[in-house]
Order: sequence, then C-alpha cells, then structure tokens
Amino acid sequence: MMFISLPTQAKTYSIANTPEIEPSIEFNLDGQATNQRLCFYEDKAYSLGAIIAIDGVKLECVVENSIETNGRLMWKKLASSMSKKG
Repeated sequence: MMFISLPTQAKTYSIANTPEIEPSIEFNLDGQATNQRLCFYEDKAYSLGAIIAIDGVKLECVVENSIETNGRLMWKKLASSMSKKG
C-alpha cells in the first residue's frame, strides 16, 4: 500500500479590519435577584404599599394572594372617594 502526500492549504482569515468590541455589563435587578418583592411600572420598581396615579386612577402595590406571606405583588386600583354619590 502506498500513501501519496499532496500539498494542502488552509483558508486564512484576517481580523485586521474588524471593529473592537467594548465589553459591557448590564444589571437587571428585577426583584428576584435582590430577593425583594416589587411592583413595576414604566421600568421603575415600587415596594409594598407604594401608591401611584396614572391618568387620575390611583393604584397601590399590594400582595397578590393574601394567604401567602412572601408571595408576589400586584397593582390594585384604590377605591375613589369621588365615586360616591351624595
């Protein structure tokens, strides 16, 4: 059995003209990473009991399920005192 050796050429690549990439770090503190329960609105975090007003409607950050001591939070519409007729 005879083996024949043929010349081979590997493809070459150049990185001379590639732009340099700056390393970056992005922090996402969504409450789970910080072990906190939070409500979110417009990319802002609010804690339990926070009240915000959106277009005249007041919302409060409350517990989602009253029987859980460490469950998720949610926005709940506050009852308006102006809704009563008198």
